[in-house]
Amino acid sequence: MNAKQSGAKTPPQVEYVRAALLRNYDGLIYDEDLSGYDTAGREQRFLSRALSAEALRIVTDCDHETAAKGVIDGEHDQGIDAVAVGDGSAEVWLVQAKWSDAGTAKLRQAEALAFAEGVRLIDGRDFDPFNERMSPFRPRLDAVMGDARLRINLVVAVMGQPLLSEESTAVLDRLCQDANSYGPLLDYRVLGAADFYERLRQDVAPDPVNVTATMRNWLYKHTPFEAWQGTVAVGDIAKWYAEHGDALYEQNVRKSLGLTRINSGIKETLLKEPENFWYFNNGITVLCDRIEERYLGRRGRGDEPVELTLEGVSVVNGAQTVTAIHQAFEVNPDTVEEAEVTVRVFSLGGARGEYATRITETTNTQNDVSQRDFIALDPVQAEIREDFLLSGLGKIYTYKRGESDPAPDAGCSVEHAAVALACAHRTPDLAVRAGKSVDLLWERGDRGAYPRLFGEKPGAHRIWRSVQVRRAVGTALDAERKRLHGRAADMARRGELLITHLVFQLIDQESIDDPRFEWQPVLDEIPDKVSRVLPWLIFHVDGEFGRNSFLSSTFNDETRCRQLAKLVLDDVRNGGQPPELRE
Repeated sequence: MNAKQSGAKTPPQVEYVRAALLRNYDGLIYDEDLSGYDTAGREQRFLSRALSAEALRIVTDCDHETAAKGVIDGEHDQGIDAVAVGDGSAEVWLVQAKWSDAGTAKLRQAEALAFAEGVRLIDGRDFDPFNERMSPFRPRLDAVMGDARLRINLVVAVMGQPLLSEESTAVLDRLCQDANSYGPLLDYRVLGAADFYERLRQDVAPDPVNVTATMRNWLYKHTPFEAWQGTVAVGDIAKWYAEHGDALYEQNVRKSLGLTRINSGIKETLLKEPENFWYFNNGITVLCDRIEERYLGRRGRGDEPVELTLEGVSVVNGAQTVTAIHQAFEVNPDTVEEAEVTVRVFSLGGARGEYATRITETTNTQNDVSQRDFIALDPVQAEIREDFLLSGLGKIYTYKRGESDPAPDAGCSVEHAAVALACAHRTPDLAVRAGKSVDLLWERGDRGAYPRLFGEKPGAHRIWRSVQVRRAVGTALDAERKRLHGRAADMARRGELLITHLVFQLIDQESIDDPRFEWQPVLDEIPDKVSRVLPWLIFHVDGEFGRNSFLSSTFNDETRCRQLAKLVLDDVRNGGQPPELRE
């Protein structure tokens, strides 16, 4: 039974795994025998097969296509859903998988017994009871079963907690005891929902950035963590950017901001006074996971060069310097090659979580960094970006200043998200602040907007659907303004965010987080809602504050907007005929 049928709510992590399995294994796994099932039944059985393939991918580190070829689930599978045999080794993996939309899958005792019996058949090289999908594995299995190096790995994959009942545990323990009488031959492990979700996170995580730098005139500290500081030729830095681009700034508060006044000044100094660059520049701060040093002269002498290999690099201060060095190097590498820059490298290792944010914040407060930049250090933003990648939406989420905004159909930025969430809030206060300045949405503290918008992390579907509503209201208002004139048209423009807030209050948002809820009908109704809200808003603005009242004062006043919101919503919900607007 799936979650829809049982009434259970699908946990978001399970939904992400579900979407990924349907997407990644579509067309790769044998499913001709599922044609007799209805749509829901076919999907559940396909998901179970895809889960067994994904388990193979986790334990063998193979690709999706190879994992899919290992699936033998179906009639006469003898309790085994997927098989893999090591290439050039005597290692075998056998998988039994159980799917649940609600994330509550378990391996029952009867299923454990069937699994164990299937293992015994393979151990005895009795392949005849298996279906034809086992045939490609028979030669290799037949060979490795007689190999003294043989290791059999049983994998129980459940979309739920990685726990087995006492009865199922007893079955597998007894199997291990029988197999391991003369030495270690067979073992088993249980993969749960968290393991599959973590593998998805690894799939979308950026590849680690590794660089090298030759450092001179260096200093070294080893507590509380390994740290190096010295001068590095800008040619080394230019190579970093040429090879990795903006991936260098993954943990910085912002990406490079492009050709700014500061960047232009850095570039100008490099091209005209390369010998003075070290004096005029604050340098670069780098965090990394590991440093490997190779001394090019006498070991331990700071006046002798050392080559540092840095693994898991992030430039947390000096992004503008790195970008400007790269740009100058492209113009005149011979001149720029003479310059050097100060570089500090911190290898935080296991202390990265404790120190990374503090170092990034303190090194950046010396420069022109806004509150908007510091939200990039909030782990919630990275989690939201990850949600967008894993949710099956196929959309991009950007949150660092300097990153290009996605195209409207491709995704949204944190600014789009913040404004949409502000409009969706139960009171119009945050929409009013967004109308004054988006910068007001980054304020922290008890009354700050940011914790009210992102304190309880909104999911990817909530954010994207809120952005869609915000955009749909804007499109509807554009159409309305074409038939209005003067003060009415100006009110439709100045009051856009308040109108968006009012439309949100008329939408049933109960299913906004449900990825399987059809959202398009909600969007289709927005023009009608706008056409009902707008005339009531114009009517009440003039009625409450006068036909000559200043609109900027009204729409920038939280108290007035709360009053207007109540009046408009009462009238719209009561079903009254919207007032006709005079020419």
